[in-house]
Amino acid sequence: MKKILLVYAGILCSVLAFGQTNFQKLTLNEACEKAKAEGKMVFVDLYTSWCAPCKVMATDVFPNVQLGEFMNKHFVCVKYDTGAEEDGKVLAEKFNVQAYPTFLLLNTDQGLENQIVGGTLDPSEFKKLVAEAMSASIASLRKQYAEGNREAPFLTNYLQELLKAQMIAEAQEVRAELFKVLPDAQKSNREYWYIYDNQILSPIGSEAMDFLFAHFDRFRESMGEEKVLERISMAFEIKLRDMIRGREKIDGLDKLVEQMKPHHFNSRSRLDVYVSLAQALRAAWADKENEKKIEKVLVLCEKEFPKIDGEDLVWFYFPVTIFLANAGTEAQHQRVIKIHEYTYEHTGHEPLRIGLGNMLVNAKK
Repeated sequence: MKKILLVYAGILCSVLAFGQTNFQKLTLNEACEKAKAEGKMVFVDLYTSWCAPCKVMATDVFPNVQLGEFMNKHFVCVKYDTGAEEDGKVLAEKFNVQAYPTFLLLNTDQGLENQIVGGTLDPSEFKKLVAEAMSASIASLRKQYAEGNREAPFLTNYLQELLKAQMIAEAQEVRAELFKVLPDAQKSNREYWYIYDNQILSPIGSEAMDFLFAHFDRFRESMGEEKVLERISMAFEIKLRDMIRGREKIDGLDKLVEQMKPHHFNSRSRLDVYVSLAQALRAAWADKENEKKIEKVLVLCEKEFPKIDGEDLVWFYFPVTIFLANAGTEAQHQRVIKIHEYTYEHTGHEPLRIGLGNMLVNAKK
């Protein structure tokens, strides 16, 4: 009986191993040769040792039998650690991989047909993503684009596929080409809202967002005022936050303020505070020896930081307070510590609280 059970257990393990996605230990060249011989594509899982979603995909998604059957039918599957394996390093650099996991669908010439950025918890959902990526060959679209196809329907399709694959640099180029061929009257149509609704593609200062501001009434008619205001308020917020923490040049602040003036969205009062803080910081950064300008920033922080929710405050709290602590007098530095102590006691935002705890420990050393 024990022997029979062992046999059944062995068969079961074999079935499970055969059914799951078969990641083969092959170099990229070997995988492409094998895929060519079998009439398949190459599926590459690019991961890192520190990537938690990568581990979830490996343990909970790829072992799924239905997904495995689909993947093994259409692909020679390989996986590479981009921090430790040469093929992984080369592919990550070649295709400008910025997030993990990233999954590449390659043809047998090692050309990129499509890519999927990020994983899922549901094997059937991931199967759907792969099937969609297979049906839309970015390599084919890129070839048509390089050959000069500038018809609006083609550019729209190409742009949408690039956005799905998170190929932002290419998407920005194609968006610019699409704007060249689209009449202004069509640019505010509902079908093109996805362009303006994408923060990476259409931040404040971009051609697309400038067009939205210039034709606000048209967009309000096509999309509804609430949706348009929600989008531009978030765009303003992101831009101001990045100016305050030094990630964006602050010399565009005056133009941004002018663009904000006509609009009345729900977060306007908070963004007005951000504007005041950015203006005070601009003056202080330009003249770091001026105690009065440092004082103006500090007073604003003492007054306004307690009113800002931790989820919003965390974006720029540390760059601003570190600047004040370094540029201010000893007395001003002590007031910064008071801001730390108050915020630590009252915020419900745990990442902010953890950072503050570390800063307070260091301040007392």
